[in-house]
Amino acid sequence: MRVRLLPTEFIESLDALERSYLRESDPIRGSGFGGGPERWRNEREPLLDGVKGDGNILDVGCANGYLLACLVQWGGERGLRLIPHGVDRSAALVERARDLLTSFSANLHVGDSWTWNPPMQYEYVYALYDCVPLDYLAEYVDRLLDGFVAEGGRLIMGAYGSRSRGLKPFDIAGFLESQGHVVSGRCTGGSPVVTRFAWVDRLPAPAD
Repeated sequence: MRVRLLPTEFIESLDALERSYLRESDPIRGSGFGGGPERWRNEREPLLDGVKGDGNILDVGCANGYLLACLVQWGGERGLRLIPHGVDRSAALVERARDLLTSFSANLHVGDSWTWNPPMQYEYVYALYDCVPLDYLAEYVDRLLDGFVAEGGRLIMGAYGSRSRGLKPFDIAGFLESQGHVVSGRCTGGSPVVTRFAWVDRLPAPAD
């Protein structure tokens, strides 16, 4: 089946984000976040509530790899051993991620997740809902579940709002349920709530 192209305007917005990230030397700001390290952790770490054990974790749109590095550290503090993997459409940002995660540089890939075919499937896949336009999201979730998540694994979807702009995070759990997915868990981050996470399990194929 032919994959429909992402809109030009959306691609241009991704290019603008890449340029803004590359201008930053601070790794948090280079991840698109300007709220400082305390808020960074408070608003991002809750996604690990969706991680139920050790395994490979793929960050879709990993940018400079800083979130991945943090998830490995925060997971370790929870007694989890996570092996980081990432994909991003920006070769320059992936190079930064490889410099940060030198022991796992082979796990970091350049690719557009809308068309990229992963080299393996992962126990955990994390992706933001706005990696694609909203009218592409249902198809995107199906693509991630079918092609990226290992059987018995979990897709964790995230949505970030903005305190400075007064934007509430998208109701990602509600969206997933509206598309017929069984949401096996959800959580929020920040005070007031500025991030939302929800996860869906890929059930093992039935035995013959």
